[in-house]
Amino acid sequence: MDRDTMVSAVTELATHSYWPEWDRIRCPALVIRGANGTMPESEATQMKDRRPTTTTVHVIPDASHDVHLDQLAELYATVSAFLTGIGQGP
Repeated sequence: MDRDTMVSAVTELATHSYWPEWDRIRCPALVIRGANGTMPESEATQMKDRRPTTTTVHVIPDASHDVHLDQLAELYATVSAFLTGIGQGP
């Protein structure tokens, strides 16, 4: 990927608010953040606060933004438990 494409992608993420799109989602959502990652805790909290009945937030310790590289087994267990829970209903 070239530099201009990367700069363009990061600029959009940093300057565009995606809350309207987030608010339109109706299915259950799993927000995973690495404890040492780049997503602020306040952002994950706001995601949960905006959709409290359909959003699950899970923090994976000893993981950065690249949770899948840092803690693959815990990521797998977290996603598996979430998907199993969806199948159980309320």
